[in-house]
Amino acid sequence: MRRILEILALITIMALLSGGGAAVPVAAAPGATVSLGAPDEADPDSDFTANVNISQVVNFDACNYDVSFDASVLRLDSVTSGLIDSTPVPVDIANELSPGAWTVVQNVPGLAGISGSGYLAVLHFHVVGSGGDTSPISLSNGMLSSNSAEEIATTWVGDSVTVVASAVISTTPPPAASPSPEAAAPSATAPATVPPPAQPIKWSVLWGVIAGATAVGVIAFLRARRKAY
Repeated sequence: MRRILEILALITIMALLSGGGAAVPVAAAPGATVSLGAPDEADPDSDFTANVNISQVVNFDACNYDVSFDASVLRLDSVTSGLIDSTPVPVDIANELSPGAWTVVQNVPGLAGISGSGYLAVLHFHVVGSGGDTSPISLSNGMLSSNSAEEIATTWVGDSVTVVASAVISTTPPPAASPSPEAAAPSATAPATVPPPAQPIKWSVLWGVIAGATAVGVIAFLRARRKAY
């Protein structure tokens, strides 16, 4: 009986090796995450970049995706190449479909495929909105493919940017400084010296002086005459 079981097991193994058995399932390649890395805020009339980041991709070969945003707030000027695991990822097509909508197509030269993390591309934006405006930046209609032309399961994550409100510069002049009490008080000055009013001439006294002087003169004259005789 034991011998029969061994023979049956051997026949089963040979059938599997010859292709007669069921195919052994192949494990699917792990998925990747593509996320947009943009600054939270940007100044009015300024430039900034946003990376299309990718993480944990295996045997990556090509991709395509759409970028959308509010054209009244942002303007996309160009899309430049990315880098995964020190391997450049060229941008083959970057077309503006309509204001605020672009499509991007990329392909890695060769058939080896690349694995690892990095970024697919760099988006170069210019701010056209005003302070307080906010624009989402979305990634949609995306697909990654491997070097065996199989789709790579991918999670796509967007971002948003807010335009910083400019500081309000006051044009009102500062209030004039109030003078100190000491400065406001008038300085004390010495009163002006007023000359005393002229005394009226007393004529009675004047005539008395004249009479006295005349009398003295007469007496002196008489004495002089007396001596002469």
